[in-house]
Amino acid sequence: MPLEAIIKDPLSYLISPISKTEFFKTYHEKEALLSKHNDANRFHGLLSIDRIDEIIASTELPPSSLDMVRKEPPIERSYYTFKNGNIDRGAVIRHYQEGATIILPQLHLADEILAKFCRSLENVFSSHVQTNIYLTPGSSQGFNTHFDDHDVFVIQLSGTKKWRLYQKPIDNPYRGESFNTKDYKAGELQKEFELKEGECVYIPRGLMHDAISVGEKASLHITVGLIVKKWADLMLEALSEVAIRNPRFRRSLPPGFARPGYNNKSAKIYFEKLINEFQKNSNFDEVFEVIKENFIRERTPNLRGSLIDTSSNLPKERPYIRRPNLQAKLKRDELETVIICGGGDLRFELKAYKVLQVILSGEPFSAASLGDSEDGSTLDMIKKLTAFGIIEPIKKP
Repeated sequence: MPLEAIIKDPLSYLISPISKTEFFKTYHEKEALLSKHNDANRFHGLLSIDRIDEIIASTELPPSSLDMVRKEPPIERSYYTFKNGNIDRGAVIRHYQEGATIILPQLHLADEILAKFCRSLENVFSSHVQTNIYLTPGSSQGFNTHFDDHDVFVIQLSGTKKWRLYQKPIDNPYRGESFNTKDYKAGELQKEFELKEGECVYIPRGLMHDAISVGEKASLHITVGLIVKKWADLMLEALSEVAIRNPRFRRSLPPGFARPGYNNKSAKIYFEKLINEFQKNSNFDEVFEVIKENFIRERTPNLRGSLIDTSSNLPKERPYIRRPNLQAKLKRDELETVIICGGGDLRFELKAYKVLQVILSGEPFSAASLGDSEDGSTLDMIKKLTAFGIIEPIKKP
């Protein structure tokens, strides 16, 4: 399947025939959703076992780039690494032959196709999106029953895995609130199914699950993780903003509050006063913009093709367009115009605001159509926006 079809509307492509409206109403953060597409090749444009083979055989493998797991017998990291921590490629293949799962965490950071896919989903969810790759030999199991601290889409690319979903012991766990066998046990089995090539399952965070590959064919799947901003994050930011303006929130707790027999009556009264002041002085619109802008700055800019474009002459007639799935915000004050974007802020003269509005509108443009100035400032602006991944030249058909 061409990558463009997946990137254009990624959520619909994952969950169809369920609509996005139905997904967010019924399933998101609530229930698992199994999407059968009757097309084994549906996601083949994203990744393949051949690509995994190429990565292990031919690319640099820093220690953090590969991991292995096996339910029984467990596998330790020292089994497939050298004494200096580097990956022992031969040992990786050998343990894979003996039933261990190969994991390539965060492969979207090194693979352009997966990076595009993640950016397209980030635009849908306004969340950080990451990929972990799992290659499991036939009839093998990597993990014991567990839950994840983030929502995931599991995309089956090759082979088949049998999944079991259990009761949800915790609703919407925090990031870092990891599964612990001492605290959580698998409850009653809720659903059991086989995930086949070209199918996808959405699993909300906190839902207990396990999976085992079925048959002799190796199982390759992508786990797409959604690292979301939570209401608690917004409330903490709001509290920080109030505390900056109000010194009462910055006072120390009462001296001796941890001593035995301390009477906390006055402390409770002070706390309740702070709650009232927070409610009166917190500003949702202000804090929401802070959360939004910080999220945008955390995005990884897409610079593919920027160096190639910069290496040639820039005619005034060359057409450009805003990069697809770019997350950016244009704002201005009394002194300057700013584009908030992945990697930081780009600053321009105040007079550039209207031109930048046109550039960021999503419509094609060129230096000539923008009315290039005699001093070449418009051409230089285009070069700057190209360098930081805001725009790209329109490719000839």
